[in-house]
Amino acid sequence: MAVCWLFPGKTVHIDAPCLDCGESIHVEMKDGKIINKKPEGIIGHVSVPFFQWMHDPGFA
Repeated sequence: MAVCWLFPGKTVHIDAPCLDCGESIHVEMKDGKIINKKPEGIIGHVSVPFFQWMHDPGFA
């Protein structure tokens, strides 16, 4: 999802399996905002401690 900034004004479609349970995940983003998601209750996980995000803004 971090690459959506490469496509300003375009809708980016992401289809991937959940790395925990294997369930299909679909996310649509436009200009850094999620505009559609399935399933509704999906959450994100970043494997970088919050205090380190600004050391590499690609994670933020």
